[in-house]
Amino acid sequence: MSARFILLVAPMCGLLAGCSSGDFPTAPTSGRVICEGQPVPHVMVFFEPLQTGKSALVGAQGRAIAGADGSFAISTYGKNAGAVVGHHRVRVGPPHPEDYPGYKCACVLNSELNVMEVEIKKGQKNEFELVLKKRTPQDRPPLRDS
Repeated sequence: MSARFILLVAPMCGLLAGCSSGDFPTAPTSGRVICEGQPVPHVMVFFEPLQTGKSALVGAQGRAIAGADGSFAISTYGKNAGAVVGHHRVRVGPPHPEDYPGYKCACVLNSELNVMEVEIKKGQKNEFELVLKKRTPQDRPPLRDS
């Protein structure tokens, strides 16, 4: 499944399920994407809530696009509103090809692979350094939908 599909469908799923910003509390969430000690600009960052307990309802996925310095601020239900409080898997994918044609990065960028898991907590500083591993010949970029 492509990252573009996820970005388009996730908000609609939230609306159909009756989710609103009041249904799932959020907390400001930000950080920086780096690889080999250098910032990774313009990549897509995803914070996907994970199910805990018996409820299958977890809230919407938070997302951001890293700036030129690799920094990001997650938005879920509103601009920079943060991520849903709770446990998340974090993924980082390449920028949209039409926005950055010919984008090159020596790191693994795959929105289907977990970079890390984190806990988002209300009332705490939720700031994370997302350290990407350097790409090896065995790492292939994900296939893109046409």
